[in-house]
Amino acid sequence: MRIALASFSTLILACSVSMAQTPPAQPYNQDVRQLNTDIRNNAADVRKDSADARHDQADINRDDVARNLDKQREQQDLARGDVKGAQYWNKQRKDENAEIRHDKKDLAHSNLDVKNAKARLSKDVAVRNHDVAQRNGAAKKI
Repeated sequence: MRIALASFSTLILACSVSMAQTPPAQPYNQDVRQLNTDIRNNAADVRKDSADARHDQADINRDDVARNLDKQREQQDLARGDVKGAQYWNKQRKDENAEIRHDKKDLAHSNLDVKNAKARLSKDVAVRNHDVAQRNGAAKKI
């Protein structure tokens, strides 16, 4: 009985020592998984915001072309002596200028969104790399 008790206590001691030496890898792994998810989401945000910025730039270019055509039509009407037609195209050009200003504001917001999404992405990558380094360092201690 004493031998069984001694061997049982030795077995428990050995198990507790071996459990004490295992690194806390699970919390790091969970953090890394969560950060990978955040990184994927932030990368998607960057792509979406970049597409929005390209769309806004295309709107600006389209409105700029329309404004230039309105300017040409206004000049043609003035050359023919059609004052009413020139006034109409002048008003159309002013409307295009207002749309361009609005689209430029949208573009500025989209560019800011891209910048912020890239900053979040960079921060998450840095934190993830730090957590991976900690996990690998804890694994080397075994």
